[in-house]
Amino acid sequence: MAIFRPEETKSSGISNFYGITPIAILGFEDKSSQFDWADLFLDIEVKQEGSDYTKSLRVAGNIEKDVNGKITGGTALKRVYGLFDVIGEESGLNVDGEWEDVNGKKVDNIATHLNQAHAQNVMPGDDPKFDYIAYVYKEKPKTAGAKVYSRVFYRIQPNTDQGRQKLEADVKWFKSKGFIKEATEADINTPQQSVEMSASGVGNL
Repeated sequence: MAIFRPEETKSSGISNFYGITPIAILGFEDKSSQFDWADLFLDIEVKQEGSDYTKSLRVAGNIEKDVNGKITGGTALKRVYGLFDVIGEESGLNVDGEWEDVNGKKVDNIATHLNQAHAQNVMPGDDPKFDYIAYVYKEKPKTAGAKVYSRVFYRIQPNTDQGRQKLEADVKWFKSKGFIKEATEADINTPQQSVEMSASGVGNL
């Protein structure tokens, strides 16, 4: 009787942790002062259901101001308030660019405020509640052959049937407009990616 060896198949680089997946919010960090290109930058640590790793969901953008320095709008406000509406947060920026709560009380540190209200503190080995869903994908590199990074789309929704329908519609629209650019198998299965996966581990991609 001959020895049986299964045929080797080429990995597509895609796992069950991509696409629309349940997530839990573990923490918020305000990195606005670290970047010149973004007036507002919230880095949110999220954990996917079934994964041992965490990922960053980043909400960032510019704030528009008038000649007197008063806030008038901008992408950052749309994105952060979209997130706040989903998680039930009522604080925000006043026209002077200061954070305050719904009662007009100044919020000295928005990250601390959000962590106290919305981040899940769980014991090691325990799972948090996966109250939300997010779209996780491998972003197409700007240069051919460059490293492929995992991204979490900044729009999230409640982990409900209605939330999934809304997120699916959002993702479809953003893809159609070219705002979400996903890596192809050709981008992922390059010699460089194979070396990096071997050296760093799949969880770091």
